[in-house]
Amino acid sequence: MRNLGIPLTALFICTGILQLVAQVDTNSSRYAASITESVLRAHLNVLANDSMEGRETGMEGQRRAAAYIMGQFRSYGIPPISDAVARGMLPDGYQQRFPLTVDRLGGLSFSVDGTSHEFLKDYFYFSEQLVKDLEVNEVMVLAPVSLGGTRLGGSSKVVMLLDPHNPRSDIMDQVGQASSALAKTGAKVLLVVQDSAENEMRHYGPILSRSRMRLGGGEATKQAKEGLQIMFITPQLAQTILDHGRLSLKKAYKTAAKKRVIVDVPVRFTTGPNSGRFTAENVLGYVEGTDKPGEIVAVTAHYDHIGVIDGEVYNGADDDGSGTAAVLAMAEAFAMAKADGHGPRRSMLFMTVSGEEKGLLGSEWYTEHPVFPLDSTVADLNIDMIGRTDTVYGDSSHYVYVIGSKRISKELGDLVERENRSWTHLDLDYTFDAANDPNRFYYRSDHYNFAKHGVPIAFFFNGVHADYHGPHDEVGKIRFDLLRQRALLVFHTAWVLANSEERLAKDGPDGVK
Repeated sequence: MRNLGIPLTALFICTGILQLVAQVDTNSSRYAASITESVLRAHLNVLANDSMEGRETGMEGQRRAAAYIMGQFRSYGIPPISDAVARGMLPDGYQQRFPLTVDRLGGLSFSVDGTSHEFLKDYFYFSEQLVKDLEVNEVMVLAPVSLGGTRLGGSSKVVMLLDPHNPRSDIMDQVGQASSALAKTGAKVLLVVQDSAENEMRHYGPILSRSRMRLGGGEATKQAKEGLQIMFITPQLAQTILDHGRLSLKKAYKTAAKKRVIVDVPVRFTTGPNSGRFTAENVLGYVEGTDKPGEIVAVTAHYDHIGVIDGEVYNGADDDGSGTAAVLAMAEAFAMAKADGHGPRRSMLFMTVSGEEKGLLGSEWYTEHPVFPLDSTVADLNIDMIGRTDTVYGDSSHYVYVIGSKRISKELGDLVERENRSWTHLDLDYTFDAANDPNRFYYRSDHYNFAKHGVPIAFFFNGVHADYHGPHDEVGKIRFDLLRQRALLVFHTAWVLANSEERLAKDGPDGVK
């Protein structure tokens, strides 16, 4: 018999390894087959339905979506996380509730001689700096020439700056000068007369009228630090004040350029409640591992969107209904594998988070209050918008942007590429992974809160399209073939992470300790 150069025992070992690899691949392919376009469509038809009211964080529609996601986890046979229930972290074993404080502008009201004026109609501002009520009986009038300081003397608490016809850039320069000068005089309010105030309020109104959310607990507290309150007012409101001094805007401007002008008029600024308390929920589905249960592979997506604006529901089918549907389909696939005795070696955490649109708040809360230790979290695979194509790629393109996959662990980036070559054959685009990416997408989705704690991450994204954060991001525009293909890339990557012998090395430039 010829000697082939391979001992018989080594041949048996190699054969065994090949059989093991084949078995792993067979299982991976078998359960990946459960992630179908019809499954993804069914989830998205629920999540991006008008009945979810745009899934705005802290609102009823977001809670309905959370209940749906939790119900799906239960239907897959994924049990509640009993240990987290015992520790008081997840009251029902699935939902991690976190506190929010909501701040709204408009808490500062303004009246002249007892007549109230209206925020975003007569005046507007960008921040509330007045922390207690203010009532005075005079207003000092300034023109730009007064800003040298020679006519800023006195103890007037309310100052009105005239020059309504200048371009906005000049006005803002004057506001900066006036703020610096008035800070030394004890003034509390600067009223800036702006000829374009009505146009500015139409432009900024939708932004200024929306709530601002932040993580919080206990009593809601006012965020503003006391300083000079800057308010932009219409020429009509300015004239109402000047009427008490029998001055027109034109005459007041000319007079103020020459001498100090004081208008005797009672004005009152009243601070009101502009904060409230809410809660929101992250929803967790936990598939426990077999021989490495203490190590966690997280797959995340945010299920919140931006709600209802001017009576129109913003359904966010792509942002991020697509990612949420993918997480649910993958959770079902892994739950099936576990039920069949092919469960993952490491534990899988499928987590849909809320508060992403408000500043990554849900993932921030989780990483600051982790249900599972972050040092035991092998990786986070984050999915945010994978159902469409962007303005760069054509409708028939098969691609996905991959962000951050090699920043902490080069091995993770290599794994994503290997699984793509084996299964999905997408064009992997690293444009937005550049350190100087002006869009800064690496910092703009939930993976970043894991990355801040040194957890290797990979972020999957289809880029921004014309319906991003618009009312027409609907199910009918989703490419379900492409959504499935991208979901499969994440699934196969997660499968290897969950079943490999060694966990990822932190060998990327951001992972070197």
